[in-house]
Amino acid sequence: MSGPHETTRTLWFYRILTLLATAVIVHVLAVWAAPHLIMQILMNGPTARTMNMQNQAAFPPPVTAASRTVVMPSPDLLYSVCAYDTTNGPVRVTANPALPSYWSIALYGANSDNFFVVNDRTAQGQPVSLWLVSEGANAQAQPVPQGAQVVVSPSRKGFLLMRVLTGNYEAEKAVVEPARRTLTCSPA
Repeated sequence: MSGPHETTRTLWFYRILTLLATAVIVHVLAVWAAPHLIMQILMNGPTARTMNMQNQAAFPPPVTAASRTVVMPSPDLLYSVCAYDTTNGPVRVTANPALPSYWSIALYGANSDNFFVVNDRTAQGQPVSLWLVSEGANAQAQPVPQGAQVVVSPSRKGFLLMRVLTGNYEAEKAVVEPARRTLTCSPA
């Protein structure tokens, strides 16, 4: 026969077990699922479809005080984007901003991890030429163009974000707009 203390202990055991199971599930959702969901919306959501940025560069309008597609966007930066997909083969990325000020190209995997960055300092005035492949079968599918840097994405799909610094967009528009529009992102 079990007494009232034994029943209370069993009840508390199951409550703690339920709490631990819930904590594990919430942790998995927060650490794994949330970044994947955010990236899926970023790469395939309504804004991505409107900008038609699948394996091609897109050029969102300059950030204003009313812009809120990104939390706290910087009005000092112009953005160029591309949602890449290496499922059917490599993706070629090129850019030649040729600016004396800051610019960068960052690549993000499907889980939102940043895995590659090139900027004005690391490029040292040279054009950027990337041959983006994913791990697995398509990594050697086609010959790499001469002068291109092979970059291996940890996932077949991901996101490219180019940033170009502009202190005064209206005054610098004639220089910074053509610079950011040198970005190309296309299937090989």
